[in-house]
Amino acid sequence: MYSIITPTFNRRDAIVNSIESSIIFSSQFKDNIELIIVDDLSSDNSPSVISKYAANDHRVVPVFKITNQGAALSRNVALDLAKGEYIAFLDSDDIWTNDKLEMQIKFMLNNNYEFIYSYYDVISNTGDYCYNLKAPNKVTRNKLLLSCFIGCSSVVIASSLLGKTRQRDIVCRNDYMFWLDILKNGDIGYCCPGTFSSYRKGFGISSNKLRNFKFYCYVIVNATPLRALLLPVTLPIFLVINIIKKSFTSLYNKIVINI
Repeated sequence: MYSIITPTFNRRDAIVNSIESSIIFSSQFKDNIELIIVDDLSSDNSPSVISKYAANDHRVVPVFKITNQGAALSRNVALDLAKGEYIAFLDSDDIWTNDKLEMQIKFMLNNNYEFIYSYYDVISNTGDYCYNLKAPNKVTRNKLLLSCFIGCSSVVIASSLLGKTRQRDIVCRNDYMFWLDILKNGDIGYCCPGTFSSYRKGFGISSNKLRNFKFYCYVIVNATPLRALLLPVTLPIFLVINIIKKSFTSLYNKIVINI
């Protein structure tokens, strides 16, 4: 069984594209898959859209929360319900390619990996291609302290590795903290080369650069025993990496795969 986790809040238009991209490829797995969509008390008609899909496809598992708690706790609700041996994440404003899960699961099984991620495209709010971001061939927890090289919707994790680890209740960079928590015992994440997902920029809290910087500091302080003592080492590297990432994407891609 494969479980796809999708939190959503007031993403009526975007959620349709996300669901369609997951359902199209999921037919390859027939009944061996579930798409758990957790609506975080949307005030638009997202719940109606989700209910319509659930009524037409039993693989869609809708959850309608009665309080708004944010993406992290919404993902946790889905993780507690997930039945799959493998967990994949598809945020409601992102899109997958038709072969995303098939290619990544094959890569995991062939190499006996428990945590993998891939490259991803960045697209505009209207769905236009902006640029592609690559990732290191593998990441350790220490490497991730320099920057979050992993796109959330590109990740697949074995539930045996995930165990009871859940996302911390923070409003930004919660996926970053999640990867650090998962890899805290020395495990390694591996890159499945290829681009299988698109991240829609400009949506939500994560698009705010100042807030992103603030929560990077928060993550480092709260994710390591050294706490604030580590920031003088990691912060300059983080800033340089992000300047290159935003302004010189081609250079970033050449550098990052060798980090």
